[in-house]
Amino acid sequence: MVVLMILFLIIFLIIFFTLMNNQETGFGRQDQEGSAQDFFLYLVVFFSLAFVAFGEGSILFGFIDKFVTDAESRMFPAFNQGMVKFGIAALIIAGPIFFAISRIITKRINEQKISLESKVRKWLTYLVLFFASATIIGDLITLVVNFLSGDYAASFLLKVFAILLIAGGIFGYYFWDMRRTEISSPMNKISAYVAIAVVIVTFISGFFIIDSPAVSRQKNIDQQVVNDLQSVDNSIQSYFSETGKLPQKLDDLGSTKFSIEIQNVKAIEYKVENTDGYSLCADFMRSSLNDIQSQNDPYMKSWKHDGGNFCFKRVALKKTDIPQPAVK
Repeated sequence: MVVLMILFLIIFLIIFFTLMNNQETGFGRQDQEGSAQDFFLYLVVFFSLAFVAFGEGSILFGFIDKFVTDAESRMFPAFNQGMVKFGIAALIIAGPIFFAISRIITKRINEQKISLESKVRKWLTYLVLFFASATIIGDLITLVVNFLSGDYAASFLLKVFAILLIAGGIFGYYFWDMRRTEISSPMNKISAYVAIAVVIVTFISGFFIIDSPAVSRQKNIDQQVVNDLQSVDNSIQSYFSETGKLPQKLDDLGSTKFSIEIQNVKAIEYKVENTDGYSLCADFMRSSLNDIQSQNDPYMKSWKHDGGNFCFKRVALKKTDIPQPAVK
């Protein structure tokens, strides 16, 4: 994402300086100040448009991943709240900027401060048309490739449609904008109202499929506890695999090469159950039993927990107990 934005900016700057240095573009010295201002406005509006488009797509993808299942594999797609949160952040920041600068550009065109034949306007708008058309072409190619490979699940088709809808909408509007001859057109207002409505609806809808900031903080704290438990578990497993016995307490690992490198070891309770069984206990703020974030990850399933104090029953494995790959 960042790389694409940087590339986008570099291309814009190259075009700008090319226009400024080209005597055939019609930019006289008296027009260079206005041209620079126009370039700045178009640069900001198209840069913010890219974030709005990515934001819309991220939220739509989030809805698809959360609610659309693959009936053939009976698996949940990997719903990622982080992607939806990025989309919401992009819309709340870039959305108002895009619409505000677009309004300024429209006003300047109506006041004939920006000509419909402006080289800056044409070059930068055609660049946006190029990126939109490239996205559509790439999306359709991906659709055909996946269809020929037998991958035509509902979630995939909906994502393809979402990309086509966003890129097609951008391409359609700016293609019309390049061909119009009227300085003021009702199509501008209609397009603006539709775009604002779509962004607002998508933005508000995104909040219904993500956790609140308070819940997210609690989950992050619990995830850190799980990470610490996994680190302790790995040290115990390695110790048992090497020595054939379990440590009586976690402090026994401190003087060995299996020492635990976490900050809050005291928050973890370790109990030896039998010769190869043990339990690891810790306090959690929330239950993760119903979370589907790691639905397809068998390793993370073994670390699901209830709220409050929760213990994980673990079994230590020797080297001979670990399955080895078959050798031909």
